[in-house]
Amino acid sequence: MKLFNTEEVNTGRQWAFDFTKFIAIFSMVVVHTFIYIYGEENMDAGFQYRLNNIYGGVLAAPAFMFAMGVGVAYSRRSDAVIMAQRGLKLIVAGYLLNVVRSLPQLLLWQGGYGEEHYSSFLEELMLFDILQFAGFAFLLLALLQWLKASPTVVLLTGVALSVFGTFVRFVDMGSTWANLLCYPIVGIHVGDIWASFPLANWFIFVAAGYWLGKLIRRCNDLDRFYALVTPFSGFIFTVGMIYLTHRAMGMFAEGSDDAFYYLTPLDALICIAGTLLVSGVGHFIMPHEPKVLFNTVKQVANDVTRIYLIHWIFVAYLVGGCLSGIYDWTPNQFIALFLAVLILVVSAWLARKKPCSKIKI
Repeated sequence: MKLFNTEEVNTGRQWAFDFTKFIAIFSMVVVHTFIYIYGEENMDAGFQYRLNNIYGGVLAAPAFMFAMGVGVAYSRRSDAVIMAQRGLKLIVAGYLLNVVRSLPQLLLWQGGYGEEHYSSFLEELMLFDILQFAGFAFLLLALLQWLKASPTVVLLTGVALSVFGTFVRFVDMGSTWANLLCYPIVGIHVGDIWASFPLANWFIFVAAGYWLGKLIRRCNDLDRFYALVTPFSGFIFTVGMIYLTHRAMGMFAEGSDDAFYYLTPLDALICIAGTLLVSGVGHFIMPHEPKVLFNTVKQVANDVTRIYLIHWIFVAYLVGGCLSGIYDWTPNQFIALFLAVLILVVSAWLARKKPCSKIKI
């Protein structure tokens, strides 16, 4: 039997990407908690470095965005108008979240806990973060859908943007307004204006996920597909990560805190390989998990956007504002990890309770 059909034969729920989203949100919550406890300047060595750049970096945001692209490919509501509306909602939600999570830093500055909190307030207020990126990605997908672009054209658009984004990253447009106008698209970090997920460098993950989603909808045998893809992806991911970290290049370049955020096409390829590795593992283990664990992973995947919003309240106010800001508390890594897991569990629980369960983005 051919691996791929000319017609769509696999349109059901993809538990491989439920697992991927579960791993991604777990990684993001842990990384955000650690950054607020230890500070960015203390995440460049030891366990914190591996957590920030490998476990919670490569296998977090890229995997989340790739799974988002797969989700669009499988969505029954993926016409251009609906995607554009969702994109605008995500952009508004992202900047509202910026306001909410930046307030503790403003209060700490006003309370006399250090001038650095004012800089943190401004940077978080202006930050072009993952929700804003997702919004712009949906707008671009809406445009491509309106133009009736094929999945291959969408993928090539992502590749072209990645190449473009590599050549224009770390730019300063020369004025505040020009930087604000361009920073959703290209890698700009000038003063308090910072795009952590510029469209040009990160759309490739959504595009690749969309292309793969359309491909596996025609897959006759997912077990065979993942049996082929998973070890190959694991090899590329392992070799690529060893190469980049050993040579301190690409997204692990020394002397640039923004290198991970302004990815090159090679970086993106390695991240996609890591995502496919995680997805392949998820495909094979999810059916054999205890029912309660299987249902938990599915529920977290369903609620991932709400969990993301809720966890920032705990991280910004409890960890950043209270524990680290007021009390200057620096626990050991085990306690920090326990705190992160606790935040994730509580956030997932709240995501299913009113009024949080009513949030639709």
